[in-house]
Amino acid sequence: MQLRQKYWLFPLLFLFILACNPKPAGMSEAEKLDNFFAKESVKIVVTDSGLGGVSVAADVVERIKTAGVFKNVDVIFFNAQPHINSGYNSMKTNEEKVAVFNNALEAMDKNLHPDLILIACNTLSVLYDLTNYAKVATIPVVGIIETGVDLINSRMEKSKKSKVIVFATKTTVEKGKHKAGLMEIGYPEDRIVTEACLNLAGNIERGPESDTTKALVYKYVDEILPQVNEGDELFVSYNCTHYGYVDKVFQQAFKDKGIEVKEFLDPNPLMANFIFDEKYRNRYDSTEVSVKIISQPELSPGRQAAIYELIAPTSQQTADALFEYTFTPDFFEWESVAK
Repeated sequence: MQLRQKYWLFPLLFLFILACNPKPAGMSEAEKLDNFFAKESVKIVVTDSGLGGVSVAADVVERIKTAGVFKNVDVIFFNAQPHINSGYNSMKTNEEKVAVFNNALEAMDKNLHPDLILIACNTLSVLYDLTNYAKVATIPVVGIIETGVDLINSRMEKSKKSKVIVFATKTTVEKGKHKAGLMEIGYPEDRIVTEACLNLAGNIERGPESDTTKALVYKYVDEILPQVNEGDELFVSYNCTHYGYVDKVFQQAFKDKGIEVKEFLDPNPLMANFIFDEKYRNRYDSTEVSVKIISQPELSPGRQAAIYELIAPTSQQTADALFEYTFTPDFFEWESVAK
């Protein structure tokens, strides 16, 4: 009888443990961020489909060295492009894109054990909420769309004559989250111009100063000209993390067309601002920072060199990591998903 009573207590004990330790997946985003900032050592994973998001990683690496937010920080940039010859914008269906990115996120979580994921890619940011990982993530995952919308709004709100041109990838434009976010604030649709720039990101990686890259920039600037009216106070927004790398080319293209642009907007440097809020700063006298770059597709010496030149002025440590990157062709499965 005593033995039965002893075993009868086990289910009650199990229920008590569950009650004291609820599933982390039920936490709000605010609670996840609170847990992140409660740590003294963290691992931050920055991801993109390609190398545009390396600029975000570089910004985090340099700013966090002197902010005193954490004692130790490991920054990992992971290139979640499935293959050198296959990207998300070339996949046929939205379901394929979501499934492949979900596999990438699950692999990042399992293999890298991040405390925070920054999705430094507009294309992947618009897909994130549709992934299974988004439903069960126990860590904060922050995309770049809201940063872009906030930046555009901060400029457009100053004038009723303002108009924005959103340059982005095909997937980002099709999902329309920037336009929807701005219209929700109250901007009419005719003040928001979106332009899908097919193949521009890949060509920027292969050669930001190449004739092909310049020709594509001029082509897409030409295509939006009919929607620019005399008297518009024009803003140009780079809503692909690669496009800021060719800011000078965009500026020259508009100048050559005789179009005055009030400001060219790049959300990349602002994406991680929340990490450096005053309430978290100066908690530690010094911070040890490491940086690592991992890529599913192989990076050619040409791509490494091209991005190195663009990143080095911001962070030499991050630029150097490009030449020491880890090639992981089987980091996550994609071929069985993307038909």
